[in-house]
Amino acid sequence: HAVKSDKVDAPLIQELPMAMECELISYDEKTCAMFGKIVNVCADESVLTDGKIDPRKLKPITYDPVNHDYYALGEVVGKAFSDGKKLR
Repeated sequence: HAVKSDKVDAPLIQELPMAMECELISYDEKTCAMFGKIVNVCADESVLTDGKIDPRKLKPITYDPVNHDYYALGEVVGKAFSDGKKLR
């Protein structure tokens, strides 16, 4: 079921466990690059751990536009801002 967003001119799908509401900042017609600003994030309690979105509970998917495939997010493969420092 779709409901009107209070933040942006787009619907929210009630059955989805999370939604990011964005505003378009710019669009380059030559490269089709879009830049936006996240103005609100909604998440159901079922995907939260200690008040934060838990990817293991959310089970997000991503789209590969080159091969037209969907992929499920998997396991943790590293720690941002620390793993790279070990390579110095």
